[in-house]
Amino acid sequence: MKNLYLSLLLLCFINSIAQNDSIKHFSYNPDAGLQYKKNDFQWTTWAFAERLFSPNQLPVWRRARQGMEFQLPSYPFKINGNKYRSTVFYEVDFTDNNFFQDSKRFKILENLFVTFQNTNDPNKFRILFGENTSILSREDNLSSGNLPTINRSLILEQHGNTNSFGTQWGFQIQSQISKKTFLQASMQDNRGSLNQDQPNFQFWNALAIKITQALIQPNDKSVEKLNIGFAIDHTRNINNKSFTLLSAINNENLGNTSATGNKLTFENNADYTNKIGSHYYTLEYEAIYSNYSNQNLNVSGGYGQIQFQVFENTKMGDLVPFVRYDLVTLNNQIENATEQALRLGVNYNLPFTNKLINFHVEYAHHSLKGSQTTITTLQNQFDEFRFGIRVNATRYLRF
Repeated sequence: MKNLYLSLLLLCFINSIAQNDSIKHFSYNPDAGLQYKKNDFQWTTWAFAERLFSPNQLPVWRRARQGMEFQLPSYPFKINGNKYRSTVFYEVDFTDNNFFQDSKRFKILENLFVTFQNTNDPNKFRILFGENTSILSREDNLSSGNLPTINRSLILEQHGNTNSFGTQWGFQIQSQISKKTFLQASMQDNRGSLNQDQPNFQFWNALAIKITQALIQPNDKSVEKLNIGFAIDHTRNINNKSFTLLSAINNENLGNTSATGNKLTFENNADYTNKIGSHYYTLEYEAIYSNYSNQNLNVSGGYGQIQFQVFENTKMGDLVPFVRYDLVTLNNQIENATEQALRLGVNYNLPFTNKLINFHVEYAHHSLKGSQTTITTLQNQFDEFRFGIRVNATRYLRF
């Protein structure tokens, strides 16, 4: 806890310095954090914390993260008319080892990588080496400080028990191959790395590729956009792991079955954003299927979600409710299980806070059925409720 407070105090101190006009190279970007720019060099730092409360549970820190990015000066050459630079990036989460009270200190590292990328737009081209989020899932690559829900989808969180998805060690490459087409590929371990008790660093252990197509792009006359993505991943040598069913909000263990060997995963996602009058809304879904070879275990599921902006202004704040449906099914020759969750919630950016302080309420109703050898809970239907406060150095944006 002390380390978190020191980090936040340091951030506030630096921010107060940045307000001094005599230090002209400092500035505050509400969508990036505190920045220092001089010539072609840029340094950015940010932090956020999320505290959860519940009527029948003790308060907990869900996330408490701090990160930095160093954009080094561009190289003195051009390739096809484009300039390139390297960046150094890290992000830590102090909750990973209970603020240094548990386990190993390196477990706080969520991201740690270096890049070679297009100077003006890394989406056009970037090569990355180190610890970064697996490219496969769209939702996994949404900012942890900007999620609509407390936890990501059931299918993602449950894959995490085999250490798939999340941050992994290895190489990534991304390139915009046309105006509307974005391609990514990776060689990463995909069995968990720096923030695990037993990290793995064989970056050749898993291969993944993803293509994202912008079917509709926003312009000066419309905010409408539609993206669709497809991905595939093959991960080898998963040992001593179980696929664990979890609850949507409290991450309670509901049952498990062995999941080892080689994993083949397919992913599909889409998101659509538009307006009704002056009110934004977003529709999105993601579907994932995996097979674990040793047990011939098939796991499939995903989520569908709608968010709608009721109002947004300085005096009243920013209110966005959401409705979400999650599904997970698993089966092999002797076991099967199906879990469903209906999640309802509200995200409210408090007035006069520039969207830096967010109040979150979430409810989930679960339905569970399947083999008694897989499901360990005695409840076939149950509910969860939690609310939380997010404090961020960057704005909490839903659209």
